Amino acid sequence: MNLPRQLDGETVRQYHARMTANNLRTFIEHARSKGMDHATIRTLLLSAGWREKEVVQALVDQELEMQVPIPPDAGSARDAFFHLLAFSALYTSVISTISLFFSYINRLFPDVALEGSYQYENFTGERWLLAALMVSFPLFLWCSRLIVKEIALNPEKAMGGVRRWLTHLTLFVGAAAIIGDLITLVFSLLEGELTTRFLLKVFVVFALAGFACVYYLLSLRLAPGQKQSRKLNRISLIIALAVAGIAIVWGIVLVGSPASERLRKFDDRRVENLRSLQDAVFNIVYDYRPYDVEQKPVQPIPATVAEVASGTKEYKLETADPETGVPYDYVVLSPDTFKLCATFTYERSVDYDLVWNHGPGYQCFTFDLDDHSKRF
Repeated sequence: MNLPRQLDGETVRQYHARMTANNLRTFIEHARSKGMDHATIRTLLLSAGWREKEVVQALVDQELEMQVPIPPDAGSARDAFFHLLAFSALYTSVISTISLFFSYINRLFPDVALEGSYQYENFTGERWLLAALMVSFPLFLWCSRLIVKEIALNPEKAMGGVRRWLTHLTLFVGAAAIIGDLITLVFSLLEGELTTRFLLKVFVVFALAGFACVYYLLSLRLAPGQKQSRKLNRISLIIALAVAGIAIVWGIVLVGSPASERLRKFDDRRVENLRSLQDAVFNIVYDYRPYDVEQKPVQPIPATVAEVASGTKEYKLETADPETGVPYDYVVLSPDTFKLCATFTYERSVDYDLVWNHGPGYQCFTFDLDDHSKRF
């Protein structure tokens, strides 16, 4: 087929579609002029290989001045996108909130038999959960508001297949969580292991899963746009904002601000640098056999930190503060003792690695070559 040189902005595909529609209309006009009815014309076109949708559209264009209305489910691809996005954000928000409250409960009611206090010095898990909640919860609110507005304008979308399937899936997940929660509660009751910590966790799961189930169950029963439906959405929004707000504020108070965390990382870096300097001194003195309790000092303690750095073979030592660039203080107190000093921002107090616990400000750590515990 020879196409015209100028398509006036039309693409080749649009041009072919327009020509196809013109051919169909021309044929239908000719067939109708010969007295053929629509059924006969439809049969002829289908037998010639035309698609059903093309034939119906051509017949509509020929006989009707109004387009055939599009059913509500015709926009299901768009609806599916926003519903999937909303429910994914919902699951992420609920799981993050439950996990955060579990962590808070663990810290309020520690169980020495289950975990050591060293675990409470690392807030990486809480930060991941906070980040997930801070992103997913606003996304859920935005998608939910958009869906509610569209349902208010098009009430028939409330009965759309995507919405009903995902809502019932959420009800199933919530019901499964509640049932599992109750089974765990009864089992622990029979085992005689009910504690405040455990009961609070059960309450958190039951409350959040139950709230989601009640909301979506009522949203299916109430007609969109009704006063009761608007009241349900308003009350649910207030409760959700309150719960998410408590989880986020509590988490920020617990883990500290980004600025304070950066300062704390500087403190950790200082400890690691001083530890490396201490290891390097013991390696030099004991000829790289500090873990051998029978090994005697081979060389004297290096007089300066520069000698320590030059005598280290395996790695490069950091001899200055990572934040200020001021060199660490290294002082030889006697032929058998030396000390390392640095200025810290926060206190460090843990039940493990006691040697490196320190307070804020200028702190020194003294080491004795005869103290075998410092050689490990």
